[in-house]
Amino acid sequence: MYRAVTRNVAVFLPRCRSLSHFSHSLFPFFISSLPSRFLRINGRVKNVSTYMDNNRVSRGSSRTTKKPKVPNNVLDDKDLPHISWWKERLQMCKKFSTVQLIQRLEFSNLLGLDSKLKNGSVKEGTLNWEMLQFKSKFPRQVLLCRVGEFYEAWGIDACVLVEYAGLNPCGGLQSDSVPRAGCPVVNLRQTLDDLTQNGYSVCIIEEVQGPTQARSRKRRFISGHAHPGNPYVYGLAAVDHDLNFPEPMPVI
Repeated sequence: MYRAVTRNVAVFLPRCRSLSHFSHSLFPFFISSLPSRFLRINGRVKNVSTYMDNNRVSRGSSRTTKKPKVPNNVLDDKDLPHISWWKERLQMCKKFSTVQLIQRLEFSNLLGLDSKLKNGSVKEGTLNWEMLQFKSKFPRQVLLCRVGEFYEAWGIDACVLVEYAGLNPCGGLQSDSVPRAGCPVVNLRQTLDDLTQNGYSVCIIEEVQGPTQARSRKRRFISGHAHPGNPYVYGLAAVDHDLNFPEPMPVI
């Protein structure tokens, strides 16, 4: 009986060794055949999604918060010299109506518009906001913008029109509205002469004529400039009637 037990043990041990060898050789195959959502990290099998989520949490605290977008209707450092230049010019105004209008200016933007007053909003999409975009390109020129049958100006530019072009402020001297003045289209030539003879350059902004969709803004473009040394723009050399500015080039 002792011999039988010894023989069985001798036969069983090689089988255990072969089985152990088989299990070791099978483990790499088992790892390689795992689904793609599992990952072997430091000899251990982990779920990839859990591992990635933990990584996101640990790295998320080191991310810096995005800076808030600064609106483009706020004064920049480069605008301050232009504001000072306009303040000096406005100090030379003598008319009573002009002085009253100047008191309603707020020098927080290049047009001098006070957003707390009626028609003073400079939010994106408004006509005032659009004029600020033009003003930022030509900060020391008076803007005259075509609105229907008139060329109008707002804020600082309106004060200059009242002082030097002999125009009355729109709406009178109401204290609840921003300064606004304008001239009929047929009087544009005379208005340009008055401004250029007093040393001012003018930027003329035309609106694209034609039908527009409901609640859509008219497209506007700069049609010309008038300067003290060159007071004439396209269509104004020798006529005093409605202007026919060229159509803007199409954008492709």
